Amino acid sequence: MKDPCMSDVDRVPVRCSERGAILPLMAIMLVVLMGAAAMAVDLGWLFWHSIEIQHGADAAALSGVVYEPDQRTEAHTEGIAAAAENGYVDTSLGGSDTVQIIDFVDDPSLVERDNQLRATVTHSVPTFFMKVFGIDSVNIQRTAVAQYTLPLFLGSPEAYLGADPSRGLTPGFWVSIHGTWAKKDHGDRYGDGCAGGETGQGCTLNPEHRPSLNPGQANASGGYVYGIEVPTGASNLAVEIFDGPWYDCPFSSGTCGKFLTGDQQSSGITWFMLYGPDPTPLDTTDGNDLLCVIKYDPRSPGRSVDVAGWDDTNWDDWEDVSPQSLIGQLWDDMATSADRVSGCAVDFDRGPGIYPLRVMLEHDDDQNSYNKFSFRVTTSGPAPSIFGLGDMSVYANPDAGSATVIFLAEVEALHAGKDLIIELFDVGDISGGSGGDQLEFYDGSGALADCSWESDDGESGSLGPCVISAPDKRFNGELLTITVPIPDSYTCTGLACWYRFRYVYTGSVNDTTTWTAFVVGNPIRISE
Repeated sequence: MKDPCMSDVDRVPVRCSERGAILPLMAIMLVVLMGAAAMAVDLGWLFWHSIEIQHGADAAALSGVVYEPDQRTEAHTEGIAAAAENGYVDTSLGGSDTVQIIDFVDDPSLVERDNQLRATVTHSVPTFFMKVFGIDSVNIQRTAVAQYTLPLFLGSPEAYLGADPSRGLTPGFWVSIHGTWAKKDHGDRYGDGCAGGETGQGCTLNPEHRPSLNPGQANASGGYVYGIEVPTGASNLAVEIFDGPWYDCPFSSGTCGKFLTGDQQSSGITWFMLYGPDPTPLDTTDGNDLLCVIKYDPRSPGRSVDVAGWDDTNWDDWEDVSPQSLIGQLWDDMATSADRVSGCAVDFDRGPGIYPLRVMLEHDDDQNSYNKFSFRVTTSGPAPSIFGLGDMSVYANPDAGSATVIFLAEVEALHAGKDLIIELFDVGDISGGSGGDQLEFYDGSGALADCSWESDDGESGSLGPCVISAPDKRFNGELLTITVPIPDSYTCTGLACWYRFRYVYTGSVNDTTTWTAFVVGNPIRISE
């Protein structure tokens, strides 16, 4: 019989104790492999949850940040609610998760700016195989910081927007809006309903036209939206409109002066609608408090309808009006106006924030009117300001050769390294100009900015000092797009944040144009 403990080679004895040694090794390796596989399953499970928790933190930060900095309570509430909608319910709502919302006021060491919001979500994730090692669950925490940038403020850093005759017609333009069937090449990019040089029903429609819908109602849309910023500590807000109604003045009469904003063409019903403070002021349909509505029917034969002693033939120069006190009567306080619609609030105080003010010309079958006006606002305590939001139509009329520099757009330091885009539609209409006429653009320090530009007809300018030649209505009916690189080192405070421009014209400026300005980038974004 063969000895099982002898090898087949030279009958060398071997140790029978080594028989079957591979079995326990394989068993050990199997345990290790199974443990590794189990760990991989758990780690994959935890990794997937970490992504979902990050989404919850992102949603919380993005939902709440639009309420900063003026409605902090809403920012915190909406952030926690958004996290709950994504499955992460804070203990304050009866859940088992922790959702922490922090803004600049809470902790400036964690949140750099007052337009940012930090959200941290902590969620306990149960494990599978890790329970073998005594790990039943793992707490995962994820954080997001969101930033909300409002539309750029246009036209004014002060408490008035448009010319004020009592101040010497500073700053050289009036706020403007055109009617439904006016022609676009007269300068109102969004108000004019007709494209090209046509007017009236049956015209080729302007694809950028904003129809006036539901005037006087909380869900109104169309026209332009302006913002009134009321700072913390201010009270007794008053809003005044200068020359708000459309006044009868035949376009061809030659008496519709640029100084007292002679209104032109067919009559138009003009609406002014003031809302309570809103963190998203361009959207006035998201539950805004409609504080006051003014409805101005057309005035005919003219201003004598409103101002006793007014000579309707005297339109051309405010300095010729006698007595000058008559001009002051054209300021109309919204709260006490005879034209206010029933239901205006007794007062407009709703705390700090941006109060939207919508202006629209009511759509009708005949309207192709042009209305021009101004605003001013006052408060007790810290001074308010009023400005266009993102875009606005103006009637610019600085004197020929005027050195007036007009505030264009506020660009805060947080935009450093981005591009400022300025769109001017139908800019540069003058009378009696020359080849030396031009537009100049400056940064907030007063230095000539660098820019490149292009217009609808294919003309363009490469990057360099932002001086654009504009003789003989060069950009009539065209969109001039100007790109201004904002330096990486850009910083500013106060008025130094306002980019500006100047008409350098030898002739008289009579220029209805539409300003649009924005910084390239998403206004609501995750910044960290």
